[in-house]
Amino acid sequence: MKIIDIRILPPMAIGRLGSSEIPMAAFNLKVMEDKPLDFRQIVPKESLQVDPNTGVITSYQEENIIFKDAENINDKNGKIRPVAPFLEVFAITDENPGMLVPLTLGLLEQAGLSVNDISWNVHVGNIKIYRRTQNEDDKISAELTDITTHERKPLLGFCNNFREGKTLPLGHIQFIQPTEEFPEIRLRYTPGPGKVYGTRKDRIESAGAEPTPDPVYQYYGEDFLLYNESGDWLNYKEKGIPNPMYTNPAQIFAGYYIDETQEQVSWGYLDDECDGFASVHLKNYDGEVLKARAHISAGPPAFAPDTLPVRVVTDELEQILLGPEVDQEVPIEDAEEIIRRALETVRLMNTAIMNGNLYDGQSNVASTMVRQDTNDFGRLYEPIMATSLVDNLAVRAIHERVYNGISTGATPWFENALRRPNKIGNLSNEERRKMPALMRGADGRALCFTHRQINTIIRCAASAMFSNASKKLDIDEGSPMAVNDLSGQLHYRGKGNPFSILPRTAISNCFPGLEFDFRNLWRRAFVGLTLIENNNYVLEGEGELSDLQYHRLVGIDGEPTMVLTSGPTFPNGGNNTTLITTDNPNGVSFMEWSNNLAKVLQKQGEEVDCYFTRWEEKTEVVVTKEELNDTNEKLIKRRLKVNTFFEKDSAEFTDSIVLPGELTQGLCAPWQNDYRECACYYWAASRPDYVNVEPGENGLSKGDNWMAKERSGNYIPDNRTDSRLVTYDDLFKDWEGELNFIVKGKDALDSNGDLDL
Repeated sequence: MKIIDIRILPPMAIGRLGSSEIPMAAFNLKVMEDKPLDFRQIVPKESLQVDPNTGVITSYQEENIIFKDAENINDKNGKIRPVAPFLEVFAITDENPGMLVPLTLGLLEQAGLSVNDISWNVHVGNIKIYRRTQNEDDKISAELTDITTHERKPLLGFCNNFREGKTLPLGHIQFIQPTEEFPEIRLRYTPGPGKVYGTRKDRIESAGAEPTPDPVYQYYGEDFLLYNESGDWLNYKEKGIPNPMYTNPAQIFAGYYIDETQEQVSWGYLDDECDGFASVHLKNYDGEVLKARAHISAGPPAFAPDTLPVRVVTDELEQILLGPEVDQEVPIEDAEEIIRRALETVRLMNTAIMNGNLYDGQSNVASTMVRQDTNDFGRLYEPIMATSLVDNLAVRAIHERVYNGISTGATPWFENALRRPNKIGNLSNEERRKMPALMRGADGRALCFTHRQINTIIRCAASAMFSNASKKLDIDEGSPMAVNDLSGQLHYRGKGNPFSILPRTAISNCFPGLEFDFRNLWRRAFVGLTLIENNNYVLEGEGELSDLQYHRLVGIDGEPTMVLTSGPTFPNGGNNTTLITTDNPNGVSFMEWSNNLAKVLQKQGEEVDCYFTRWEEKTEVVVTKEELNDTNEKLIKRRLKVNTFFEKDSAEFTDSIVLPGELTQGLCAPWQNDYRECACYYWAASRPDYVNVEPGENGLSKGDNWMAKERSGNYIPDNRTDSRLVTYDDLFKDWEGELNFIVKGKDALDSNGDLDL
């Protein structure tokens, strides 16, 4: 028997930050059959404890899952348990080339090999600073090669602009020693603790102020000082005017603001998030070296671990792998799962505030899509839905009716209720009320489902195929699976892992995101071309494409990459007109890459017609489908080859698609800077907003803002300055002590919902 190929499962694993010495135990999520719309049940699974010196693992079983080591829910000294994923190696043999089987000591022996023929490499990056400064000396990289021994190995980030002798701790790696009891080949990645680092002992609080002692330095001490103050990151500035080179949103780094010049000035803070690859190498007896890779990353905890966002990373990956169309009959459970996730998302949102309702007689009290439509395009500021219909409890009831309607096949109207990706520029009342409502997508406009999600729901609602069982996503740990079951490989959790390692738990409608700025996956969709992640601006062209640098990619395979924006500017909604502003004089709404490229990515390896602006364009432009033709002298047409995103018969990214650090480069710096007025909650994220919700005496919901320092039952909108909410400095210093996990919608330390341990 010969091993002819290998894979790592899961092919994408998310580590989650925390400073506790005890990693989070393994668990799965289960939908209760008798209460399918209740919170998912957290089910403890077999967990694995690793000896830090020998790499030998032992098994244990928890009765409930502890998320934070703390005496009680008010203990500010609590430490969050990190999520430290195990990666498992699977093999394909010449005796059964259609199946993936766990690579074990026994299988190696049958192939005439041993564990000594295996080695690992790990390469991760944190390039958030480089993404802003564009200075190569600001790239942070950590690399381990030829790992063959089993002790824990620190993963240290090096950067030319660090202080002399300083490195950034990014966690550690351990090649698990296989034993008779646990003969499988595994690697474990444990992320960093989630610390904030900086540049100086003091900082400037506001424009014109003298430096004062930095409270974050005072909290962490000398370990805080990492970056060399002569580098570009300290005092780096971004203006408040559009710049295609900025992240989107821009100015999302810690610092102070200069009102006169509309500039954000960096304090020089950075964090220990990262992403990259772990690769395993197996030397066969004939000298051939087999290789497989998995993507690993470090991001914030999933603070609502029994809840899944409405649009997640696997939705994007499955759209690439399986296509946007759904040609066959779809089991009703697939559509139910999408609607269930929509319900789970709004359940943790104050939908009345998100709708733009008045709060204590005041309007525009929080960051919402209502505010963004007005700020970005000058649209009339008005609530999206009728204000009496959007209390949290009422919106939940609407989702429950939709869910039950799909289950009975009684929703032929539902197709017209879904927002289409090419309608994001239509800001009329009718379009803004379509589903999913109130939330922000990766293009900064109202959230859309992926094309594949939309087509799944439509096909289910039309056919209601009750008898057609859904595909099982929870593959049994260590079970063989078909080589071509790429969706199953994406959803494989593996023994010892919490459910939250999976890309199913990470938001993908990123603006910029939490676990990832996943928009970066599409930057190299075409061979020889690198795009900015958040619009159609060309960063770089190779060879004969070099002349396209700083041009706009306005059309792909006959379809434009943007739409014109329209909506009302006066009350009563009767004057829909093109919406333009000084910053957006052409009224452009760029359509996010995932849905923009969905059809084209079914032509990987083929060439397609692409249209670019003839001249360099810093300002976004509108080009219609009719204008994409060879006679248009304002455009240049080129034939471009669609890049290959995954290795053959695999869910593993190719080398040419994404590099270490790129899937996190557009995130906030540090990541805690994402957690207040940027309003992650209205991206449908794993960051709660409205918690401890219950019916009030008036029949409407009452509850707390997750960020509130005290739990009073009275929601406090985030207006950036309210002292009743956790401050940015609180988060930079002690985010673990300040932030609670939310289980079944309420504060908790463990999966039982306990408030003390």
